[in-house]
Amino acid sequence: MMPKAKVFYKPRKKKTPVNAKGKIIARKLKKKIKLFAFAFFAVGIAALVLTGVSAYKFANAPFTGATNADFNDTEGIWKEDETNILLMHVNDLSNKSAEIEDLFLINFDGTNHRYAIYKIPVDEEIEYALNYGKGTLRNVYKTGNQDQDRGIYITQKTILKQFAVKIDGYVVIDKSGSEKLLSQINGINPSDLSASLRLKNWPKIPSLVSEFRETTLTNLKFADLYSIITFTRQTSETSSKVVELTKYQLLDANQWDQLWQEGQSLSPVKHEAIKIFVANASANPRIPGLANWGTRVAQNTGASVLEADNSFVEFEENTIITDNPELATVRKLAQTLGIKKVIHINDLNRDQDYNQQIFRTQVTLVLVTAL
Repeated sequence: MMPKAKVFYKPRKKKTPVNAKGKIIARKLKKKIKLFAFAFFAVGIAALVLTGVSAYKFANAPFTGATNADFNDTEGIWKEDETNILLMHVNDLSNKSAEIEDLFLINFDGTNHRYAIYKIPVDEEIEYALNYGKGTLRNVYKTGNQDQDRGIYITQKTILKQFAVKIDGYVVIDKSGSEKLLSQINGINPSDLSASLRLKNWPKIPSLVSEFRETTLTNLKFADLYSIITFTRQTSETSSKVVELTKYQLLDANQWDQLWQEGQSLSPVKHEAIKIFVANASANPRIPGLANWGTRVAQNTGASVLEADNSFVEFEENTIITDNPELATVRKLAQTLGIKKVIHINDLNRDQDYNQQIFRTQVTLVLVTAL
């Protein structure tokens, strides 16, 4: 008898119900959608951040005409409390040997919301800053440009030396550029700058900014220009002052300082009412009059000066000594004179022969170098 053949059965695959398959596909699809959405969201956020950074850099980038412009520097010129702009009319903007025909110091007082324009004589001989000799302000720009294009820099430093006032921003323009700008707004009234920015001229602002960019040499950034326009629109003839300086107000420090300080009403520095000590720490040789010049700078920022004297102790650089580095007086002096070294009074070695005035005042300004 023949044996029966063995029959092998393959187990049948368990069929997945149609509705279960749909759920699996839906889960996979949902997972892919989530991944895609996350990637899209991440790209969107990155694009938004990059756009924001680009817009910020654009607003805070200097105009292409700026001399020695640092496009990585996003710190604006405009200061909420006070901003000083130097406006220079030269005879030819394209010529490095150009002479200054008209010179204006414009002070924007943010604390009291007003501005002052001082027209400075350019034909009186003064001493230039940084040992560049003597000459007129008419020639200071040209003199500086003869040394590695330092015309703007030497002019700013000479103004600080002569007037004891720091220049924050500058605008250099020639006659051709002035005529193009003025034609945009049909002239300008220095005693009421806001009149040129009234509603009828608002549509002209973009073309005015574009023309300004093309016809000036400046370190103002777009954000600075916006701040100046916004500030100026809110002023009036009653909140402005226009002064044409005499040669005596240029050459006599007392006359100029009195005029400047009359215009500086209640500033944050003046509000603190701190009496500071100014020390001349220059050596080999001692620079005569350095403490007196420092006194002028301090008073022109709104500070009061207790005393000025020679320092008994040597210092390596211009320094501020204080019991509170956050004081407005400290910040203003450091900003005005470019001082980076601020020492807390408790960090001084009292075994050294420091002037006793240092310990009797909240702020001491120590000057080692002059302009």
